[in-house]
Amino acid sequence: VYLDFIRILAAFLVIVNHTNSLVFEKLAPSDPTWWLSVTWYYLSKIAVPLFIMVSGACLLPRQDTYKKAFGRFLRVLIVLVLFSYAYYLVGVWETYWTWQKVLDFPAFFASIWAKEITDSFWYLYFYLGLMVMLPILQRMASAMQKRDVQYLLTLSIGFFALWPLVTHYLPAFAFPKYFDVPMFALSIGLFFAGYYIHTYTARSSQALNVLMILLTVAASVWLTYLEYHRVAPGAKYWFMDERTAPSLFVIVCAMATMRLIREGFASRENPGEGYVKRWAAVGGCAFGIYLLQDLVIAETRYRFFVPVSNAINPLLAALIWEIGVFIIAFAIAWVLKHIPLMRKLV
Repeated sequence: VYLDFIRILAAFLVIVNHTNSLVFEKLAPSDPTWWLSVTWYYLSKIAVPLFIMVSGACLLPRQDTYKKAFGRFLRVLIVLVLFSYAYYLVGVWETYWTWQKVLDFPAFFASIWAKEITDSFWYLYFYLGLMVMLPILQRMASAMQKRDVQYLLTLSIGFFALWPLVTHYLPAFAFPKYFDVPMFALSIGLFFAGYYIHTYTARSSQALNVLMILLTVAASVWLTYLEYHRVAPGAKYWFMDERTAPSLFVIVCAMATMRLIREGFASRENPGEGYVKRWAAVGGCAFGIYLLQDLVIAETRYRFFVPVSNAINPLLAALIWEIGVFIIAFAIAWVLKHIPLMRKLV
């Protein structure tokens, strides 16, 4: 049940991640709203790590056949093509509709081969790569002891989350040109981190989890404030938002959040079957929400957010907007989940 809750939380935080920068980018630290907006932004950055960790928790304890693993890959590929085409059709409709454009499949496939159709779909390409590796990763996990997983996490997170943060301030400490540890990519570390928390971690202090979340978010905000004064005016200063390589603070925050939620749901004794099924139904819509949220954001930005942010505090306007986008995407995803042909895809 806690994994279903995390899926829904991550789906909402993806929406926050794609909208909240519109607030603080136009402000400065002299405005209290800047601080609140940046804090909310870095809380949202845990969305992708949470999605990856949930996948690791669900998939690594298994040992799928290569046929089943290929089926997972094929499902993601079909979703990528199908929903990319839906976004493509919306784009054609809003610019200049012609049947020649609609049916120009070679141009469509060439475009999504070269670049994602919408910003958030980078994750589908990434996930396809992860699914290619899944059978090997599952067999690795089954052969590894707890200490082996700890070693993998230490190297993955240390090399690809801690060290880039260090070398941002101390460039001389950058690794030599030909030193490489390709087996320990950060995405692999996050995949195994979810598996580790789900499989090995014992009961943990909720107060400690909350403290870790607060400290890591505070560290991210403070470093962003310092960066604001380090870079040239108008330059990008929120440097810890790299989508494929989240910083150490974001990762630790995501891990603490997963543990916090896990412990919170574990404290409920003997949940009934109906309780579990309801959460499974809600959590099952998370993927659909992710697929739809970019479209809903694009269609509501100028119709809702811009005029409302001119009338009230922009952060409050953004929060109302984010909740609205979530509700709309959830409703559409819920309908799609009840369409037989779509049920297994979304």
